[in-house]
Amino acid sequence: MMTATQTSLRDAMYAMSLAKAVPDAELLDEYARLYPQFADALTEFAVELAIDSLMHQSDEENIPADAEAISDVVSRVMSQFENQLYERRQARTKTAAAPGRAATASVENPFAALDRPGFRALASQLDVNSVFLSKLRDRTIDPISIPKTYSRHLALEMDEDIDAMAAHLFAPQESVAAGRQLYKAEGKPMAAPRQSFEEAVRTSGLTDEQQRRLLSFED
Repeated sequence: MMTATQTSLRDAMYAMSLAKAVPDAELLDEYARLYPQFADALTEFAVELAIDSLMHQSDEENIPADAEAISDVVSRVMSQFENQLYERRQARTKTAAAPGRAATASVENPFAALDRPGFRALASQLDVNSVFLSKLRDRTIDPISIPKTYSRHLALEMDEDIDAMAAHLFAPQESVAAGRQLYKAEGKPMAAPRQSFEEAVRTSGLTDEQQRRLLSFED
């Protein structure tokens, strides 16, 4: 009795053979992504079809198909498939990675344009001190722990888009647009472990009243 797995593999092979009489790397790559569990079997099947096609051409052209000639054909087909598949998968990997890099690069630090007086004025406006505001600027607070209500409050006070503020807080520390980095004693760049929102509030030298107000923000 044919199992479901065998039937699925047979169906995948049948569909691939119908798509093109002689499969190429593009078709194989497509089917290998559709049926990743059968990728190896589909690759072997595609190579067999390609070899059969080449050998059929050799028969029509009356080219002797001795063992050495067959070996050369197999090696050539295998090499072509491997090279083409590698190129396609590398290109797909770069394409998939590009949006992530672009997204990171496009995240702007809303604090970057502030000079020292402007930074101190913002701290006063938010009723926090410069230490706590620096943690928000430098993304040293775990963004998951920051209450969404406080993120919205921060965005509104700074007249920033709420989504843009969230993107800033969630961006990697090494992408801070202000150009600040934390360093080890020997001078190598290293992002410090992020604090929780509560820990940042407790360890920034804020007054008791400031701490109570900040910790009153809840999702």
